[in-house]
Amino acid sequence: MFIQVVWILAIATKGLCSTSCQSSTIVNVCHQDPDTGSGGKELFFFYDWRTDNCIEKRVFPPDDDNNDNKFVNQELCNTKCRRNVPWECFEDPENFWGPKDVERWTYNSSSLKCEKFRWKGGRGRQYNIFKSEDACNRKCRIADLGLCAYPFRTQCKHGDDLYIWYNYKKQECEILRPDYCPTHGNAFYSFRQCYQRCGRFVEDKCKLPIQNMSFCTEFEYRYGYNTKTEKCEKFWGCEDSGNNFHTAKACWETCAKKSRHRCVQDPDYRFFGFVNKYYYDIDSHSCVSKYMFRGYVPGDSNIFNTQKDCEATCMATYQHEDDWL
Repeated sequence: MFIQVVWILAIATKGLCSTSCQSSTIVNVCHQDPDTGSGGKELFFFYDWRTDNCIEKRVFPPDDDNNDNKFVNQELCNTKCRRNVPWECFEDPENFWGPKDVERWTYNSSSLKCEKFRWKGGRGRQYNIFKSEDACNRKCRIADLGLCAYPFRTQCKHGDDLYIWYNYKKQECEILRPDYCPTHGNAFYSFRQCYQRCGRFVEDKCKLPIQNMSFCTEFEYRYGYNTKTEKCEKFWGCEDSGNNFHTAKACWETCAKKSRHRCVQDPDYRFFGFVNKYYYDIDSHSCVSKYMFRGYVPGDSNIFNTQKDCEATCMATYQHEDDWL
């Protein structure tokens, strides 16, 4: 008995172990996030499982980087991690000179839509060329949507849980009725989760919640449009496919120009004077002091009594909410 105990302790001390006790777990490289360290900055593509998309990022890989979720181009990433989408859907249609001039459709993987073009009918490869929009959608767009395209089942109950599902026809996340059941993963516990996964298919990005949709390797101040406050607000994030703009001006002009918000209007003064007021400069994203002839502030134009009022209206910082409705 004593010899047996000593032998067990000796094995444990030396770290001896047969292959049968080693982990047999297979790591899916497509579900790994890029490793970051302090090495030199590298540019490559990786598969982001949050959005089901191959994206390009600059990272600082560590010296002992063993992460295989990085690819030199988008094609290799799509082939490895997006096998649900036919490879030809990512191809640009060849349209050399030919005897024809007919209407055809092709899937644009950047705009995420099937687009119409005039096809010459040359001898080039006829990949990603369809006779109808419906054929293009069925082959490529539905496949690219992935789980975001799956409908719900009726005449069933999903219990007491509240589910959110993505309606790709409306381009909206909606609450699933109690007598409906989700299918193939198109079910989320919050609107944020739903829009993070499927929001890249929403054309009007201004309707999306302010959040980082993908993995960030470098952070900076970004700007998003808050539909509740009807303001462009600053947040800490990175470039992605969501409600996300590099400058406040881009956010204001994209999301609030039609509403004639105070912050997208020209400064409301004509003559210099002796009354100190403030206006918002959309180019520099700052509130500028100006001595004006007028002293009246109507409240719906780009003129403010104080710098504080101007900054609160046009230079707000986003306050995170647990969920978004």
